Amino acid sequence: MERLRAAYTVADDAGDRVEAERLAWLIVAADPGARGFWFDLGLFAKRRRDWVESARLNARALDGAPPDRDGNPAAWNLGIAATALGDWASARRAWDRYGVDVPEGDGPLTMRLGMVPVRLNPTDTDLGAEPFEIDGVVHETEVVWTERLSPGHARIVNVPLPESGHRYGDVVLIDGSPLGERFNGTSWVPVFNELALLERSPLLTWTVQVEAHEQADAQALSALADGRGLAAEDWTSSFQILCKACSEGRPGAHDHGQPEGSWRSARRFGVAGREEHVRALLDDWASSGPGRQVGELGAFGDGPGSE
Repeated sequence: MERLRAAYTVADDAGDRVEAERLAWLIVAADPGARGFWFDLGLFAKRRRDWVESARLNARALDGAPPDRDGNPAAWNLGIAATALGDWASARRAWDRYGVDVPEGDGPLTMRLGMVPVRLNPTDTDLGAEPFEIDGVVHETEVVWTERLSPGHARIVNVPLPESGHRYGDVVLIDGSPLGERFNGTSWVPVFNELALLERSPLLTWTVQVEAHEQADAQALSALADGRGLAAEDWTSSFQILCKACSEGRPGAHDHGQPEGSWRSARRFGVAGREEHVRALLDDWASSGPGRQVGELGAFGDGPGSE
């Protein structure tokens, strides 16, 4: 057993996950009470996004552990796996076991835990070499703001760029380990990586070029959309390309060559909603202020924006 444990440490430190996992199975076969290795096996399954196996192995890692709500990481990963599977009863038990105060009830959790930034389609992650795919396609990485519905899932409240493969209102599974920070207007908050797309929003994504001669005009479009249950985001001001260091840390440490200056009236907006509702929104906005103009409405192939 001592030799197995030593070999496991060497393989794990070297990043040889295949060999480390093989050795972990040998260890738990010889010592079923080795809870730490059951946890590691659950982590290997998580890295493969094998949520059924991850849930089973993390539950096994909790067997015999003190029942205290002590922040056991196996309970956290069990909560993530159960959320991925839509097993809300198990997710509730796991979060409670971890130490999270979970509201009573059945079905999906809606805990309203505040706004958190989430990195869609992460590349360099702890989930191994397999790229993050949606329907077999690798999309562009983007950090968006989300409403956190539980420790393990959140709903997108930005209008993501179409290159991200996501929509406003999508529900995503999120990791618990932060990578980077974003400023929410009052403080720096951690960025969490997306682990899976759980629920596709029915609201399509459209792009449109508008003439908004003042910032108030652009703000009026977003406010009008919000009042109608839609979303309109000024991508001209909200989207910024960051280097890897700033994306995974605190933005602002480097100059990214994005000029600052006076207000530009030509604005690119992303709008989420059904086509007829979006067209009505843009018509009403254009007619309610002087100098406002709307360009051609664009949709997006087989991804967001398609019927």
